[in-house]
Amino acid sequence: MTRTARRLTALALALLLPSGLRAAEVAVLKSTELAAWRPTLEALRRGVTGHNVSEFDLRGDRAEAEKIATALKGKAAAVVALGPLAAQIAKDILPDLPLVYCLVHDPVKLGIPGTAAGVAFQTPVKNQLAAFRLVYPRGARVGVIYADPGVAKLVEEAQKAAPVVRLVIVARPVSSDKDVPATLRALLKGDDAVDALWIPPDQMLLGEETRRFLFAETLKAAKPVYSFSSALVSEGALVSNGPDLGSVGEQAAELANRFLSGDKTTRGVMLVPRAELVINKKIAEKMKIDISADALKAASKVF
Repeated sequence: MTRTARRLTALALALLLPSGLRAAEVAVLKSTELAAWRPTLEALRRGVTGHNVSEFDLRGDRAEAEKIATALKGKAAAVVALGPLAAQIAKDILPDLPLVYCLVHDPVKLGIPGTAAGVAFQTPVKNQLAAFRLVYPRGARVGVIYADPGVAKLVEEAQKAAPVVRLVIVARPVSSDKDVPATLRALLKGDDAVDALWIPPDQMLLGEETRRFLFAETLKAAKPVYSFSSALVSEGALVSNGPDLGSVGEQAAELANRFLSGDKTTRGVMLVPRAELVINKKIAEKMKIDISADALKAASKVF
């Protein structure tokens, strides 16, 4: 479905709503406030037509999240949850409300109910690695740091798929963000140094201070960063291959509109967003990396 078709569908659904539901309250629970998620939120707000949308930042804190969700009981008509904490809280505290989740990598592991609907937040890892190799063929050894158990599964998949595209994934699990500096420096230097760093969708790595550190250290070492988000490419990553975050928001809005229109077939639906290849040519120039014409032609966006 094209973007224009989605907007027309959303508008049609809004016009079909009973008058009492025309201005329903849609609570958007954000696991944390991340600049990388803003395209999703903006697209969601544009798409949820005829309703009042309120955002709530859970700040990555379970106690704060429970407090916010409890206060929403009896006030919201539907919940859109961004990220795993938000999805868990909506499931546990607001089980009677229609739930749309997105930016969640492993909803099954989180126990998201089959009555919820969601938007997939994953490009096949083999496709990601192939895209990274296309943009930077010399980056054969790829380091990755992670703490999230859900991301561990993604890393395992990457290690299995890597030989197909002639890559080696050097994985380094950590317990907290305090372990990141020493772990990163060990990956960037020495005989076992990696050629590039892959930032997976692990919230521990996405905080502003940690992101700044990762980009500063890799730039200093002239080792590019691979990522899943175009927002991270705009901040300093060389390349991303992942879901178009605007498309994620559009599809989350579509599901919310369907729920609020009374469409019971929405339960259990999983939509798949568009994928995009994004390249930061300025970073490539700083690191003296030549990007082929084929890679630039394949890119959805070039900074």
